[in-house]
Amino acid sequence: MSAPSSRPEGWIHRYPLRVQFDEVDQYGIVHHPRYFVFFERARVELMGLLGMTVSRPEITGLGLIVASAEVKFLRSASFLDELVVEQGCRQSGASRIKLVYRILRGDEVMAKSELVLAFVDASGRPCRAPADIREGLAGMGVPGESPA
Repeated sequence: MSAPSSRPEGWIHRYPLRVQFDEVDQYGIVHHPRYFVFFERARVELMGLLGMTVSRPEITGLGLIVASAEVKFLRSASFLDELVVEQGCRQSGASRIKLVYRILRGDEVMAKSELVLAFVDASGRPCRAPADIREGLAGMGVPGESPA
């Protein structure tokens, strides 16, 4: 089990990145499927911070699959842009979560997304997430929304 969190209630995870050449089209604009890769990179880091690591025996075989995804592309990002993926959690259930994302370039919102994800076991069947991971997710805020 991971250590208790010292994060404040309503915290937002931020993942910085720089757009690379292989992520843009011939016009130098980020190709739209790459945004899902940016969300995935940020999510992998977040889950590691929350304790979903291979060093925990109860995590072996635990997966997190995308059940649904909604994205709104608001502005185009370009080669070498410095972006930040913000993510938070709108809902945290026993086996399903809803993560909310914003990709920012400075103060500009480039894209917004909501992903519903399901925890699954090694056979791909839905399963409960460890309690500490659920609690960590439940303590998060939602990017772009003021805390209640």
